[in-house]
Amino acid sequence: MAAMSETRRAYVAVLTAMVSVSVASVLIKWSETDPFVLAAYRLAFTCTILLPYMLWTGGFSNIRSFDRKESLLVLLSGIALAFHFGFWVVSLTLTLVATSVILVTSHPIFVAAVSHFLLHDKVKRIAAAGIAIAFSGVVVIAISDYSVGAGTLLGDLFAFVGGICAGIYFLSGRVARQTIDIAPYAFSVYGISAVLLFVAGGFAGDPLVVTAPRELLLFLLMAIFPTILGHTMFNYALKKLPAHIISTSVLGEPVGASILAYFLLPDEIPGVAIVIGGTLVVIGLYIVLAKGYDRG
Repeated sequence: MAAMSETRRAYVAVLTAMVSVSVASVLIKWSETDPFVLAAYRLAFTCTILLPYMLWTGGFSNIRSFDRKESLLVLLSGIALAFHFGFWVVSLTLTLVATSVILVTSHPIFVAAVSHFLLHDKVKRIAAAGIAIAFSGVVVIAISDYSVGAGTLLGDLFAFVGGICAGIYFLSGRVARQTIDIAPYAFSVYGISAVLLFVAGGFAGDPLVVTAPRELLLFLLMAIFPTILGHTMFNYALKKLPAHIISTSVLGEPVGASILAYFLLPDEIPGVAIVIGGTLVVIGLYIVLAKGYDRG
């Protein structure tokens, strides 16, 4: 019964995260800050919010007690997350929200293969079918954008590479979360990513100091919703649920993001191909989440 209750909490966390991460792309589109710096501030604000909890629970003692394997896993997660955000935020300047978000969440096949053969998280046949259906939606979107222009296609490529980096982030997190509590793990990973993104922004020549109240408010909203209620909830669920389940659940983001973009970004009207691709994503997502894992 206790195990079943823990699994149910993990699924609640996943559903919360799916809704919360959907607002990220719209908030990013509203921001005027350069991509690397924007992502860095998002994560820095997240660490600031988590700081009181870390101090109250003794989370820094936990971080100091990481063994070599745990430290390497956290470092890998932090680097992968930094590259994920870097490629994705840049892609949003080159292509539509719906397209970018669908492609950046196209990592489930990669994650499922690694989970099955290396992490020994058995991928059921029904889950594999759901992943294939969802990924077919990604293919529909990519083909439709090929004829639009080189800029859009480059944005698609950046989003896809960002998705692979997200897959590495989830896979390393799946292993790390077996022994590391959620707060020390998330604080460490977000902190590493923030530092790397600030460095990337510096090398790119972007202004690193942002003081505009509107931008600071957007950073705060990004920290609260898509990061703490989004990424952190996914990371919480990784202790109980296999990486391929979490990875596939992220495919819910394109649907929510596309709906929000339709109402909040007048120039972001998705075409027929995006609607068809999004429908395939939803069908595949339902199959994976509803049938793809034994709840115990």
